[in-house]
Amino acid sequence: MKNRVLNTKVTQGLKFEFRDHQGFSLIEVVIVAALAVGVLFVIVSLRGNVGNLENIITQKLASRQDIEQVFQIMTTEIRSASQASNGAYAIGAATTSSFSFYSDVDGDKIYDKVRYFLATSTAVTSTVYRGVIKPTGNPLQYATSSEMVSTAIKNFVKSTSTNFFEYYDADYTGSEPAMTSTQDITKIRIVKVSVYADVTPGKAPKPVFFSSFVSIRNLRSN
Repeated sequence: MKNRVLNTKVTQGLKFEFRDHQGFSLIEVVIVAALAVGVLFVIVSLRGNVGNLENIITQKLASRQDIEQVFQIMTTEIRSASQASNGAYAIGAATTSSFSFYSDVDGDKIYDKVRYFLATSTAVTSTVYRGVIKPTGNPLQYATSSEMVSTAIKNFVKSTSTNFFEYYDADYTGSEPAMTSTQDITKIRIVKVSVYADVTPGKAPKPVFFSSFVSIRNLRSN
């Protein structure tokens, strides 16, 4: 009888120890798995967002470098504007969205007609184009039909407060406003070029802004 009681106690003790060290229940396993999947999803999403941001920043930097190169070319050409090879005035036409002038763009001692102008691409952006006409014939003439047009700047962001081109006369000392009329192009001495450009319009980071005042050397009054 004593042995039977002792065996019962031992058996009960073993049962108690077994319950205390049993594994997770099915519900607990499901909850842990769901949490792990959620954490993994958040990590993957964050890595994807960081990757997209890095791509955008890389594109922005590339766009900035491209615009800087275009600006160097544009300002150099405007600065060296001079009388055309057929005797026409150095400036052809001047508006807030287009500027044409004569400049020796390829160093052949013949002045080409150069035109930078905006063309609408979308409701938000425009494209800056560069047109070049090389004079032909005898005497030399600039045929508009021979204009070679190429893309200069993509994704030019439209702005109601900033013009692509603004013009200043000989009285400009640094604080005077731009000319309100460019009907008399012979008064123009300085050209201000301003560009907002964005490879991803409407998305961060913000557009890059470039602005430069260019004094036309051959039109200086003094």
